[in-house]
Amino acid sequence: MDIDLDNGTSIGQLFNLYTISNDGYASTTSPLISTNESSINNSMILNIAEGISDFLITYYTPILVFTGSIGNMLSILVFCKTKLRKLSSSYYLAALGVSDTLFLVGLFISWLNFVDVNLTNRNFFCQSFIYLSGLCSFLSVWFVVAFTVERFIAVLYPLKRQTMCTVKRAKIVLCGLTVLGCIHSAPFILFSSPQFSERLNATICDVREEYKEHMTIFNYIDTIIVFVVPFTAIVILNSFTGFTVWKVAGVRRSMTIQKRQGSSSLHDFRKTHPNHQHCTHPNGHNSVNLSLHQQRSTKQRVANSSQIKVTKMLLMVSTVFVCLNLPSYAMRVRAYIETQPTKTTLVIQYYCWLFFITNFGINFALYCVSGQNFRKALVGMFKRVSHHRQDGTTQFQNTLEVPVQQRQDAELSQEMDHLVMPMNSTYSQRISNRKSLKYK
Repeated sequence: MDIDLDNGTSIGQLFNLYTISNDGYASTTSPLISTNESSINNSMILNIAEGISDFLITYYTPILVFTGSIGNMLSILVFCKTKLRKLSSSYYLAALGVSDTLFLVGLFISWLNFVDVNLTNRNFFCQSFIYLSGLCSFLSVWFVVAFTVERFIAVLYPLKRQTMCTVKRAKIVLCGLTVLGCIHSAPFILFSSPQFSERLNATICDVREEYKEHMTIFNYIDTIIVFVVPFTAIVILNSFTGFTVWKVAGVRRSMTIQKRQGSSSLHDFRKTHPNHQHCTHPNGHNSVNLSLHQQRSTKQRVANSSQIKVTKMLLMVSTVFVCLNLPSYAMRVRAYIETQPTKTTLVIQYYCWLFFITNFGINFALYCVSGQNFRKALVGMFKRVSHHRQDGTTQFQNTLEVPVQQRQDAELSQEMDHLVMPMNSTYSQRISNRKSLKYK
């Protein structure tokens, strides 16, 4: 099976494949059209679906690249420049934003083929962008696995969270995954190069003829490493984590109901027994210990609540990641199985590929919808930027006003000198006249 039908590893080929005219399918559809009326209807439906997908790829892709890149950069700033940087999971999400943005950059350069800017069909750019796409796909999925494992440990083994879920460990894991991704994606540089396609009558970025068999083997390995293993781990770990969060939320609801019932009973007891006094030790130690215990329990509840909020947001991100990537990789497996893919397979593959690329530009929206702490940090960051900008404007105005004030003071001083100098000269003249009269 050629790589140009693989939507998981090379983006430029799928764009080039999509430019195939309907005549390329004439040999498979024309006999059916002449003999079967349902085949005509199916062909019409496929043509309509193909036209819709053409429209979506043409206009949806640049919109996704633009909005997704801005959202990813804002996410990186929030995770690195706010109080969220103290959380180890923020480093995984910031790294995910970097890899997603790089993938969108490569996607946009591949999309330029639609406007006859064929950068991906040149010798150096072909290998570079195929390598970048493969690397970012690897890093994105394994970064999701990394913070999924961290949330699993934090929720199911909370006593180990302080020692295992640290910022230092997160940096080590990110560096290790990046090195592994660079090594894993290295064959793309060797296997790919600009090739002339007789079917398209154009030069496209494709696999070298001498490496077709090697690329097929590598595709199977890549499918296992980038699809089977990480997706299985995400589904299993999310199931355990989600079930535990659901149980904890149920326990907290029941405790909240009991607490409310207890507080109402105490309130009723105090109403019926107004003379009852709460007895404490004369030195007040009981009340102090109770106050400290309440403060500790309050801090613990706040910390647990924050961890639950972060866990819910990460569960949302990883679940959406699986849902958007699963159809594309399923069609990728089907492309391996089919020796002669039909037009239906290719059209479905286009739509699955649209879901696949959406995953790289949607995380910012998911953070805003599911992350209360993220929303607060985002609003606080914008407020600080606005405050600093106002302070800078005020300081600039002050620097402009100071020379004006100094100039006004100088002018006033000169006017006073002009007024005082004649008075002084007249006074000194009078004194000299008096002295001359005295000596006479």
